Amino acid sequence: MSERDVGEGETSGLQLYTKILIGMVVGSVLALVAKQWLVGPAALFADQAALLEFGARWIEPLGKLFIRAIILTVVPLVFTSIATGMHSLGDPRDLGRLGGRTILIFMATAFAGACLATGLYLVFEPGAAISPETRDLLAAQFSDEAASKTAAADQAREYFSGSPLQILVGLVPENIMLSMSSNRDLLKVILFALAFGISLTLIPKQRSAPVAAVLEGVNEAMIKLIGLLMKLAPYGVAALVFMVVAKFGADVLLALALYAGVVLIALAAHLLLVLSPLLRLVAGWKPLEFLKAMREVWITAFSTSSSAATLPTTIRVAEEQLEVPRPIAGFVLPLGATINMDGTTIYQVIAVHFVAQVWGIPLDATAYLTLILVAMLMAIGAAGVPGGVIPLLYVVMVTVGIPEAIVGTGIALILGMDRILDMCRSAINVVGDSTTAVIVATLERKRLSEPR
Repeated sequence: MSERDVGEGETSGLQLYTKILIGMVVGSVLALVAKQWLVGPAALFADQAALLEFGARWIEPLGKLFIRAIILTVVPLVFTSIATGMHSLGDPRDLGRLGGRTILIFMATAFAGACLATGLYLVFEPGAAISPETRDLLAAQFSDEAASKTAAADQAREYFSGSPLQILVGLVPENIMLSMSSNRDLLKVILFALAFGISLTLIPKQRSAPVAAVLEGVNEAMIKLIGLLMKLAPYGVAALVFMVVAKFGADVLLALALYAGVVLIALAAHLLLVLSPLLRLVAGWKPLEFLKAMREVWITAFSTSSSAATLPTTIRVAEEQLEVPRPIAGFVLPLGATINMDGTTIYQVIAVHFVAQVWGIPLDATAYLTLILVAMLMAIGAAGVPGGVIPLLYVVMVTVGIPEAIVGTGIALILGMDRILDMCRSAINVVGDSTTAVIVATLERKRLSEPR
């Protein structure tokens, strides 16, 4: 399912991503104009507090409506995406060497990308561009939630502290329905979805097929719903960005530009430091020649922002230009379009660090590990629609302990920059898929050429 089918749906006029960017600019400009010329003894608003009170009554609710509408899709989308993704792998007993090797490469490159993204964020720290005064205002905004901030620093430890057996006990829900009813307990839902999807592959196909069909139907409905809800994004973003800039000033916008730069640097670094060495050392490809051979693939992914929409092109180019045997291309690349999302993982890691730093939420080493692992899991369930990663980003933020009161505004703040970042991370996703296909093909050739 391509993004153009369900997300934008606009054959004329401005595209959705352009409208979102315009909404961000309009919200920012209106807030700066209001702060400069509409606040004062003889102006429309007597003081800053009056402006913010007006915004809280008549502007901010539009943004909250958009965020709540997106959040309501989280649990069904996450559960059905991961369960159907696991079911699509087929019988785990039949995956064998080829499947195990492919998934291992997928997970290794995603983990390396997430670690690289964490390191680059800690080096550049774009959230630090916000002035101390603005940071104090941000802290004061949620001063009445001190307990939530304290709990935020400890929440990740609930999952990854204690002995391995204690961790396992903490991850197994006593009642999955209760876990599904709380957005704070989504890691248990994720793990249950993984187990449920694998279990479906282990029962007779005639019994699992109806269940899988229902899950796929719910998943498609959620994807369609997100596409419809994203039509509210320009207005929601304008409203929430207006409030952020009205409260905290223009330096928030500078930090946002730096954040986008760090995401782009991390994606380029992943290509140069992770994927390129694998291509050269394992598959014997020169990285530039490889990118030239598959330029049709990554250009298509960049323009459509969808690994799924690019899949037919990816398979054809892998067979014709990269000399990947058809059985390997037919297995590795569809699997990669479902679960191998290095670019999406990198994006989520940096986005969560940015929101946490802007609002002064402490993340320690345990939270870093939690963030990396959950971002990798969430990338598996990323929907191929504009903004499809946003509900998953909500899950990641809540899981690492960012208070829910902050998450909505934080997501709205970064959403205006999402389209260009989405295009770039989609290109990295398909390069990662093709890299894995070439590596697996090379290893299979070596195995078959070994004397027996």
